[in-house]
Amino acid sequence: MDWPVESAKIEPTSEGPLAVLEVPPGRTATADAILDWTSEAAARTLRGDPQPSDAEVYKAARALLSS
Repeated sequence: MDWPVESAKIEPTSEGPLAVLEVPPGRTATADAILDWTSEAAARTLRGDPQPSDAEVYKAARALLSS
């Protein structure tokens, strides 16, 4: 990943942890793809489908970041 490590962090909130991703200029298409994928993963979990495995998350993240 060519984004700085500091661009991703977890912040505590009163309602639980919040993932924060700062998007570098010119990478909005990648950020949109990440949001689409995470929304789908969350919907699967809410429907009671199995949560994505670590391997599935890693594979999807690598594919999104290389695009």
